[in-house]
Amino acid sequence: MQTAAERAVGQNAAASLIALDMRNGEIVSTVHRQAGMSGAIAPGSTFKIVTSALLLSKGVVTPDGRTPCPANSTVNGQNFHNVHGMVMPDATFRQDFAHSCNTALIDLRGRITNSDLSEFSTKYFGLNSDAWKVGTGQGSVDGVVPPATSENDKAAQMIGQGALKMNPLTMASVVATAVTGTFHQPVLERGMTVHKASATLPVSVSKAIKSMMIDCATTGSAKDVFRGMPGVGAKTGTAEVGDATNGWMVAFRGNIAVAVYVEGGTSGSSAAGPIIRDFLSAVPAA
Repeated sequence: MQTAAERAVGQNAAASLIALDMRNGEIVSTVHRQAGMSGAIAPGSTFKIVTSALLLSKGVVTPDGRTPCPANSTVNGQNFHNVHGMVMPDATFRQDFAHSCNTALIDLRGRITNSDLSEFSTKYFGLNSDAWKVGTGQGSVDGVVPPATSENDKAAQMIGQGALKMNPLTMASVVATAVTGTFHQPVLERGMTVHKASATLPVSVSKAIKSMMIDCATTGSAKDVFRGMPGVGAKTGTAEVGDATNGWMVAFRGNIAVAVYVEGGTSGSSAAGPIIRDFLSAVPAA
């Protein structure tokens, strides 16, 4: 796995990759480890995995329930939009997730409190803990999802922006937790004392997220990346930082979850997608 990761990243100094075994949290690959484990940056739409899990858990949405995706959503004068002006008036929540609709999620912000996303991230995903120790002498940032301070902040957080601070380590862990339902703190050394989350996701939620990630990889925003590669689930992400963007993608195949962050990447699909596809080509589909 390490060889595959190094080959996939190649000489791209802007990219960092972390992959782990979803069954136990053991890290199987690290490339540009410092940024991958200690970075503290907005994860963009990859964080919709957590937002969607929250909305599903609360019964706000169902995977195949109608959840319109308008062209724009305005919050106190701030305009949010979708990439390429996307609009899907008859979309299901499954389609919103697969195609990464921002406005559908933002329009659901009234169904959660300012603290719901933060508390949910702590309870199920082990974030906000400041307790992870992934290996002797290894610094890491556990991922920060603070309570929202305003409607605008809540809207931004729902699509992975605002004050959220993540890195490839935490996002690979998010994938593993969402797909398996159980948080396993990532580790580089076996037998270490690890932080534990207080609850496991409902089976219906983890099944739904896994299914929707497969949709993203087969019919949604990552379909061109994984065309002809079976057994993959994914989520794309592009995080805006001032006038620049960073490219993100997370995915799973078989028992492996992987996250790639590319500083300055124009989009998750174009910047991080080829790296993840190359890496996952070395991972058995089952």
